[in-house]
Amino acid sequence: MFHAGDIAFDTVTGDNVQVLEKIEVWGYISYKVFNPATGRVYKAIEEQLNMQGNLIQYDENYLRYVAMLSKIKNETAGGFLSSLSSGIIPLPHQLHVLNRAMKTNNIRYILADEVGLGKTIEAGMIIKELKARGLVQRVLVVCPTGLVTQWASEMQEKFHEKFNVILPSDYDTIRRLTDNDDVYGQYDQVISPMDSIKPIEKHAGWTYERVEKYNEERIYSIINSGWDLIIIDEAHRVAGSSGEVARHKLGLLLSQASPYLLLLSATPHNGKTEPFLRLVRLLDEEAFPNAKSIVKEQVAPYLIRTEKREAIDNNGNKLFKNRITNLVNLNWDERHTLQRELYEMVSSYVSKSYNKALRNKKKNMCLIFLLIIMQRMVTSSTTAVKQSLERRLNVLLTQSTHIGFLTEEDLDDLDIEDGVEEALEAISLNMNEEIEELQEIIAVAKQAEFQHPDIKVEKLIDILDGILSEDNGQKIIIFTEFVATQQYLLKLLVGKGYLVSFLNGSMAINERNEALKEFRNKSNVFISTDAGGEGLNLQFSNIIINYDLPWNPMKIEQRCGRADRIGQQRDVHIYNFIVGDTVENRVREVLEEKLDLILREMGVDKYSDVLDSEVAEYDFTEVYMSSIGKPKRVENNLYPIESEMKQQLENSKKYKDIIKEEKDLTKLVGKGSDFDVDAALRMMCAYYECWQGRDLHLIERIGINDEEIVKHLRTNILQDKISPLPSVRIKNFPNESGYFMLWELSISDDESGKRILPIFVNEDYVLRPMAGKRLMDVFLDANSVLTVGTVPNIREENYQKLEKLSMDFAYEAFVELKEKQTKLNQESYNKYMYALKLRMDAAEHIGIENIRRSRVEKLQIEKASIEADYKKGSQVYPDFRLMILMRLEA
Repeated sequence: MFHAGDIAFDTVTGDNVQVLEKIEVWGYISYKVFNPATGRVYKAIEEQLNMQGNLIQYDENYLRYVAMLSKIKNETAGGFLSSLSSGIIPLPHQLHVLNRAMKTNNIRYILADEVGLGKTIEAGMIIKELKARGLVQRVLVVCPTGLVTQWASEMQEKFHEKFNVILPSDYDTIRRLTDNDDVYGQYDQVISPMDSIKPIEKHAGWTYERVEKYNEERIYSIINSGWDLIIIDEAHRVAGSSGEVARHKLGLLLSQASPYLLLLSATPHNGKTEPFLRLVRLLDEEAFPNAKSIVKEQVAPYLIRTEKREAIDNNGNKLFKNRITNLVNLNWDERHTLQRELYEMVSSYVSKSYNKALRNKKKNMCLIFLLIIMQRMVTSSTTAVKQSLERRLNVLLTQSTHIGFLTEEDLDDLDIEDGVEEALEAISLNMNEEIEELQEIIAVAKQAEFQHPDIKVEKLIDILDGILSEDNGQKIIIFTEFVATQQYLLKLLVGKGYLVSFLNGSMAINERNEALKEFRNKSNVFISTDAGGEGLNLQFSNIIINYDLPWNPMKIEQRCGRADRIGQQRDVHIYNFIVGDTVENRVREVLEEKLDLILREMGVDKYSDVLDSEVAEYDFTEVYMSSIGKPKRVENNLYPIESEMKQQLENSKKYKDIIKEEKDLTKLVGKGSDFDVDAALRMMCAYYECWQGRDLHLIERIGINDEEIVKHLRTNILQDKISPLPSVRIKNFPNESGYFMLWELSISDDESGKRILPIFVNEDYVLRPMAGKRLMDVFLDANSVLTVGTVPNIREENYQKLEKLSMDFAYEAFVELKEKQTKLNQESYNKYMYALKLRMDAAEHIGIENIRRSRVEKLQIEKASIEADYKKGSQVYPDFRLMILMRLEA
C-alpha cells in the first residue's frame, strides 16, 4: 500500500516513480504516478508497483554510472548558456573571444587570430551562444569555395548545427523543388561560396539585362533574405584592392544585411591602410570615416586577435610545437643538361616577351600573367611547362587568341590555377616568331623528359624513403603550384609503390572530402596545389615538402599553416626545394641578405628565412621577372625597392601595433572547464552497459546531443525508502563510516537551473562539508578500488535527519543558482529585445514587399514568445530530491 509522496518501482517501465494520488473504487486500487525520467503522469495498478522497492542490482558499475552521469550534468549546466550544446572545451584564447564578443550588444567584430588558432571554432561558439540567448535564428556563412566543406563539417561535428550548403548549381534546383524564388529563405542556416554570389559587371556573350538578372537572382536574393548573423571567412578578400572590386561590393552588401557581423581573417591588415579601412568600415562606417581613424584606440573595440606566440593550452603551456625549416638546394649535373637548357630557353622566351608586354601593360595583362606562369612552371617540373607550352602553341596555330579581361587588380587576387585558360589565349605580340620559338622549346622539353627524371625527383624520393623507413605510418604533405606537376608526381610516386592522395582547386566538394578521408585513413603521401590546400586542417601530419616555392612568401606560410595548427602533437618539419643555378635562387639569396641587413638596422629580430619575413605580404613578382635572363642584375633590380621594403617594415611595425590586442591569457587558464566531455560520455556509457550485463562495444564518436546520450541525461534517478541500500568500501581511502548522498537541487525545468550536490554525513549524523566532494572524486576515478554490497534501508526518522542536514548545506547553492538565473534571464531578455529591434529595422529595409511583411510578422511572433519565456524564467520553482543514498563503510 502506497501513499502520496512515496517512491515506488514500476516493474513495467523499469523506472522509479513518485505516487501522486491513490485511487480506490469498488475494491480496485490504482495510483496516479509521476515518472521524473520522462516527465509523464499516468495511472498504474497496484500489482505493477513493487512494494519491495526498485529491482536495481547495485554493483560498482551502477554507482560509477550514477556518479559520472551526475558529473556530466553539472558540467554541462554551468557557464555560458550554450555550454550544453557541444563537447567543445575552449582554449584560453577561444574563451577570450567568446567573452569579448558577448560583452556588448553590438556584435560586429573582426576575428583576427593568426592561422591555425581555430577561428571557425570561435565563430561556432558565438553562433551557439547567440542562438541559446534567442538573439539569432538565421545565419549565413560566406567563405571561399575550398572552405565550404570544412565549415559544414565543423559546425555539424563540433556544434551539432546543420548548415545547408547552397552552390551555384543548386540554385535552380531548389527554386524548382520549393516553387519559391526566395531560395535562401528556405533554410535558416546556409553556407555559400564567396565567388558564386559576388556581383558581376560583365560576362562574355551576356547582355546588360542578363547580367542584371543574374545579380538580382544570386546576390540580392541572398541579401534580402533577412539574416540575423552573417559570417565572412577570409574576409580580407572582400577588402579588395580597390573599392570597385566585385568582392568588396559583395562585402558591402552583406555588411548592411544583418545586425550581427563577424569578419574572419588571419591577415586583416597587410600594411596598406586603404584595404584595412574598407574592411573595418564594413563593421561601422561612421566610426571609420577616413584613414586617420585607423589608430589602435579606434580599432581595438572591433578587433579580437591572438598571435601564435601568445597562445597557451588549458594548463598554461605553449600551444604550438616548433617549426624546423630545411632548405633543399639542388644543382644540375651532366644528367640534367637538357633540363638546364630548357630552363634557359624558357627564361629567354619569357624575358623578351615580358619586356615587350610591359610597354602596354593594361592591354597585355593576360600575356603578362601567362609569362609569369611559364617562368614559375619551368622550375616546378618539365612536364608542367611542356604541357602549357604545347597548349599555348595550339592556341596560336588555331588562331584562338583573344583580348582578355584580366586587370592588374585581378592579377593581385588570382590564384595560379584560376586564370590559366584565359592566359593561354592571350594575344601574341608576334605570332609567327612566338610559334617558331615555342616549337624549338617544346622539342627540347620532350628530349629533357627522357634524358633523366627532373632534378628534384631523386631528392624527393630520398626524403620520402628516409621518413617512411623510420615510421611507415607517417603522413607527408607535398605542395606544388601546378596541377600538371601534381599529376606528374602522382604518376611517378604511385609507380614506385607509395600510397598517394591528391587535391586541387578544380575538384568538387565530394571529391575533396574523399581525398582528405583517404589521406587520413590510408595514404602516406598527399599532393596538393595551393588552391586545393586552402582551409585544410592537416595537423595529423607534421611533414611538409614545398616541391616548388611561390614567389610570394605568404603563400608558403599559408601552406605551412595547414599542419602547424592546434592539435599538432609534434614539431613541424618543412623542406623547401629550390634549384641552385637559377635566377629564382639568386633572387632568394640576395633578398634574404638585404632583408637580414635591413632588419638588423631597424632593430627587428634576426631574419632567419624568407618564410618568417616581416614583409611576407610583399609580392616580389616584379623583381623575379625583371631579373629573368639577367642574373647579374639581381642586386640592381632589388635596389629600387630597398627603400620600399624599409617603408614596408615600418608599416608592418605600425599595423602590427594597431591590430595587436593587449591581454593576459593566463588569467583564463582554468576558467573554462578542462572536463573532457567526450571521454566522460564514453565512460558513462561503458559503465551503463556493464551494469546491464551487455557486451561492451567501442564507441568511436559520441556527442552530447546524440539520441542515446540525451536519454541518459534526461534520466532522473530517485531513491526509494524501501529497497536495500548499496554498501561501499573504498580500498586505501581514510573515510569515516556514514552516508554518502547525491541530491538534485533545481529551481526550474531548464537544465542550467539544476545542480547535483554530493553530501556526506557520518554515522553520528554530523555533516562533513568537504567530504562529499572528495568521495565524489573517488567514485569518478576509474582507478579507485570499490567493494559493493547491500545493507538494510534506514528508518524514516533517519531519512528526515539526513534531509534536514542536506538542505541546510544546499541553501547557499540554492541562493547562488537563483541569483544567476535571475541575472541571465534579464540579460538574455535585454539582449534579445535589442537584437529584435535591429532585426526589425533590417526587415523594414527589405526591398521585396511580401518578404518584408512576412519577416515582420515572424519577428512579432518571436517577440511574444520571448516575452512569455522571460516571464516564465523570472519564476523560481525550487525542488530538492534524493538521487542516491549509500552506506559508506570505514
